[in-house]
Amino acid sequence: MGGKGCNSLIRAEKILTYIAYVGAASFMELLREFQYPKSSLLNLLNVMVDCGFLTKSDRNQYSLGIKNYELGCQALHRKNIFEVTKRPMQELSQKSGLVCHLGAIEDCYAIYLDKVESPGSVPTKKSWIGKKLELHITALGKALLAWKPREEMDYFLDALALTKHTENTFTDKRLFREELQKTRLRGWAIDNEESTYGAVCLSMPVFNMYNRVNYAISLSGDPVVYSGNKIDGYLELLRQCAGQISYGLGYRSESENLRKGN
Repeated sequence: MGGKGCNSLIRAEKILTYIAYVGAASFMELLREFQYPKSSLLNLLNVMVDCGFLTKSDRNQYSLGIKNYELGCQALHRKNIFEVTKRPMQELSQKSGLVCHLGAIEDCYAIYLDKVESPGSVPTKKSWIGKKLELHITALGKALLAWKPREEMDYFLDALALTKHTENTFTDKRLFREELQKTRLRGWAIDNEESTYGAVCLSMPVFNMYNRVNYAISLSGDPVVYSGNKIDGYLELLRQCAGQISYGLGYRSESENLRKGN
């Protein structure tokens, strides 16, 4: 049914559930409760501590870590995300005349969570809510990856195959990492006909109250739409939309915190 990794995941879930019930437990208590091999249990506990799912006290007691709370909050945020995103995305699409998407990472893919088409744009069937796209060929994927902590970014880069779709597709992981660094420095991502010819996409990250990026928004067009200096206007509209959504999710910039005296 599953390999060694699946067994470790099942064991981790059982440990988390048990500690959530008892509050805290020592290594010996967990060993008696589950009767896992000593070395396997110790390695698993160390990994769970490193990932933030468990904390270890000075008395060698394991308790739940803040990571569980953070993930739970993100699950709740996702349920309510559309209340925050709908109006800014509608305004963005209307002002730009382009298709706007909201995306997140799921199973090492960028997935469309929402789509808003401008009344003046030509309806497209090339994208739909729930569609999965490879991270390395999409502006959304780049925006979602570029602001990840180094450890998380390494995890995703190791998992990606970097399949070639056009002559512009990044297929070298070193070059793709450099592209992500450039994306973060300039504050926006671009798919320059990397997924398919004739399609260009711009994307910006959305920040939450923890200054993390779990969502991104994008504008899709063609090379003619973004030619010349037109791209600057679209980027400004995209920046305004991303800022409104980030604010709605509780993000406050450093300058605003200083202004408020925090």
